Amino acid sequence: MRIWLLAALIGTHAVTAFPALAQKSPEKIRLTAASKDGAVLIRVPVEPFAYSLQFSRNGNSGFMSRVYLMTIKGGAAGYRFIARTLSPGRYRLDSIWQQGHWSACLEQGTFEFEVKAGTISYVGTLQTERLLASIQMQALLSGKATVLGTDYMLSHGPTEKPIIDGRDEIALAEARQFADTTMNGSARLVDLANVTDTRFTTSGFGKAIKICG
Repeated sequence: MRIWLLAALIGTHAVTAFPALAQKSPEKIRLTAASKDGAVLIRVPVEPFAYSLQFSRNGNSGFMSRVYLMTIKGGAAGYRFIARTLSPGRYRLDSIWQQGHWSACLEQGTFEFEVKAGTISYVGTLQTERLLASIQMQALLSGKATVLGTDYMLSHGPTEKPIIDGRDEIALAEARQFADTTMNGSARLVDLANVTDTRFTTSGFGKAIKICG
């Protein structure tokens, strides 16, 4: 049996980091080739609970840095496309949050991608189940299976590197079809994102807590 049942013990709460203002619903994104911003498009699994992806831009992360969140609402099992507008630059997945209380820092292995102006950068399918299972196991081992109020668990323990697949021509065609029907007929703007593996370091020196990034 999967461990996600622990997530049902409490309701969804807000993540403590502050996201940048942007259009985060695919149906609200209105881009053209002349737009100064771009967008990212990712296909993700749907879980019975909400979880969030936390990104940083151009290597600027850590304490007091701006973060960029993409939240996947809970629902019936399957897959969903998520998208948000972003300024041009390179974005790195720094951590993944489950219901705003449990998080894993991906410093030991993650990915980054490029966003270009007037382009919808399709990353592919981000397989999150192993990452979420790792968070849940670490929450159990640390006695944080149940958290209340503003309490949370930020894990820097061993976490598997994110898996991205679905970057072939068939998957790209499906992403373009989604953009055509849901993102203001913008299939022509969808291109395969330049995705590369990366890692980063964190430091707790002089800080009350060790910040991810």
